[in-house]
Amino acid sequence: MKLSHADKAMFITFGGASFLVLIFFFLGVKPFENPNPEEEFIEIPIIQELEDDQEIESQPITRNRVRSHQAYNSSELRKESEALFEQEDAVRKAIEEQQLKSVQELTSETENALAESRKQQEEALAAHSEEVRQQIAAREQEREQRNAAAIRESTVSFNLLDRTAVFIPNPVYTCDAQGKIVLNISVNNKGAVTQMAYNKKASTSSNGCLIDQALAYANDAFFSSSSKPSQLGSISFNFQN
Repeated sequence: MKLSHADKAMFITFGGASFLVLIFFFLGVKPFENPNPEEEFIEIPIIQELEDDQEIESQPITRNRVRSHQAYNSSELRKESEALFEQEDAVRKAIEEQQLKSVQELTSETENALAESRKQQEEALAAHSEEVRQQIAAREQEREQRNAAAIRESTVSFNLLDRTAVFIPNPVYTCDAQGKIVLNISVNNKGAVTQMAYNKKASTSSNGCLIDQALAYANDAFFSSSSKPSQLGSISFNFQN
């Protein structure tokens, strides 16, 4: 028959328990002793309760001091507590001072950053204002130059024997040039200009704009009358810059 582990354990436990019972049995029973021993009386002294009580009362009672872990009030404990509180106050004050210092530093950094930002904005605004001012000045100067060019007058002179100028336009020109333009002209007896031509040799400029304006204004010129049916002469326009 094959036994399982549980059966083996049960047999071992049962055998061990039986062995221990036998051992206790043999140790407790003495076969060589008298099985009917005679009874023996032992005199028990009477305890004098009163005397014992008096003796107990007369004896000084000494009690061991029991140390307790309960809190007790003493000057040393108070001093230690005060020292601890002072240390805590010092630590708390140090923390508060550090926090205050940090806040002040942060506030200072913020103010510096704001000041720097305002300074940069002011500089940028000043630069922009200066740029706008320069643009306005340039435009104003350009407008003045255009106006000056529009109202520039030419100096007019003529060469016509025994004649006087009744009307010679003093032209306003817009050409971006300067110089003297000389025109050869022919005048009838009534003083009107009948022919004109550009005199390149006598002129100091060959600018087409100046020549065209000189021809246009010379055509409107009018001189005094004469008995001569036709007379040659010249008109000079000195265009100044």
